[in-house]
Amino acid sequence: MKKHNLLKYIMIAILVTVVLTWVLPITYFDLNYGLIEEERDAVGIFSLMNYIIIALNYFVRIGLYVLAVGGLYGILHKISGYRNLIDKVTKGFKGREWLFMAIVMLVFALLSAVAGLSLPIMVLFPFVISVILAMGYDKITAAMVTAGSTILGLVGSAFNAQNTYGIDYVLGTTPNGYVVYKLILLFVVLAFLFVNVIIYGKKHRDTKKIEEDYIPEASTAKKEKTWQIVVVMDLLLLILILAFFTWTVFDITWFEDIFTSINEHKIFGFPLIGSLLGLDYPFGNWTIVEATVLVLIAGWLISFMYRMKFNDYITNFINGAKRALKPAALVVLLYTVLVIITYVPVLDTMFKPILGLTSGLNVLTMSVVAFISNAFSVESYYAATGVLPYIVNVSYTNLVQSDLTVLSLIWQSMYGAAMFVAPTSVVLMATLSYLHIPYGKWLKAVWISLLGIVAIPVVIFVMSMII
Repeated sequence: MKKHNLLKYIMIAILVTVVLTWVLPITYFDLNYGLIEEERDAVGIFSLMNYIIIALNYFVRIGLYVLAVGGLYGILHKISGYRNLIDKVTKGFKGREWLFMAIVMLVFALLSAVAGLSLPIMVLFPFVISVILAMGYDKITAAMVTAGSTILGLVGSAFNAQNTYGIDYVLGTTPNGYVVYKLILLFVVLAFLFVNVIIYGKKHRDTKKIEEDYIPEASTAKKEKTWQIVVVMDLLLLILILAFFTWTVFDITWFEDIFTSINEHKIFGFPLIGSLLGLDYPFGNWTIVEATVLVLIAGWLISFMYRMKFNDYITNFINGAKRALKPAALVVLLYTVLVIITYVPVLDTMFKPILGLTSGLNVLTMSVVAFISNAFSVESYYAATGVLPYIVNVSYTNLVQSDLTVLSLIWQSMYGAAMFVAPTSVVLMATLSYLHIPYGKWLKAVWISLLGIVAIPVVIFVMSMII
């Protein structure tokens, strides 16, 4: 079962969710109909399969993105210029490996927090992982630097409506509100993680033992240049930033205007350019579907620039996608937990006694509720829209604006904390699967980091309530 370790834990998460539907009755708050309380709706074998099919139907796009990233690196691994790039970066930071990891963690966290790239940024994970492994660090260190920093970006999400939409919708807050507090919180927890990465990495570094499976073989042929890969990957990252950043937060409508102009522009009475592109959304509103197409284009463009034969391009892409098949399948499957909780809402029933411990907003109990809710809900939108309406309309009906501010920050920070360890975390499980890291080994390595990631926000929130 060790070979399918991550699958086992995802199945346990699904089983726990199913058991909850057998034990707890349905409770939720509807903005139109008020408090709804119903009998148990136990999930059986056949209904469970139906929920799995729903998860596949709605969230297969996440898996396709992972496959596209795998295909891209299947191409890159057959280009000696890519190995040359890894060697250049490794040698360039020799003796200053900590600086490379610090830069990566800061960039990944900010792109996740500000630009909403928590999923799209995974396109850079394999490259960064290869460099870290080439430096002699182990796979846990590589996962902490890549997945860990990206997930912590969710703790301090600012400016990006896609990250905080559910919270903002229910509480009436805005993605560009309380930015200073969010960024302070982000930098503090990120610094804490960085210290733990350095301590852990130093203990487990072995420059004589390199994970060759994640580093392409050095070519004996004439060294290929690396600028083509750098240009394409930088352009890919730039477009993703422009496409996922919520420009309307700052009342910037340039991209919407350009999008409209392109779609309405006609050649011989036909909107040729708009029809060829077939885009549904302008920059600022892109989804993982558009990001997948962009990654596919980047892979083809790199193969073209290095004059890779078409048959080789197809073969290399398929081989890379095969390697990403298991991570892709796992991240789609884990959405089953979300689907069950959405169709059979029992979380409010579970949280009712916890919320009843206090008459008003309590940071400790609310942090527990937010952590558990986000762990079951996979994405913060579903956790917020599923549980927060019950909290503010049934449990705590007299919250003032300052309470709502703290509540939104708690919910956001606990989402990042939950995704750092939960088996329902897309970024985490995809990374662990790619690196073949057992789930238990990850928990054993990061439990101290988790304590800090949870405790630091809670302490800050308690102090804010006291002051």
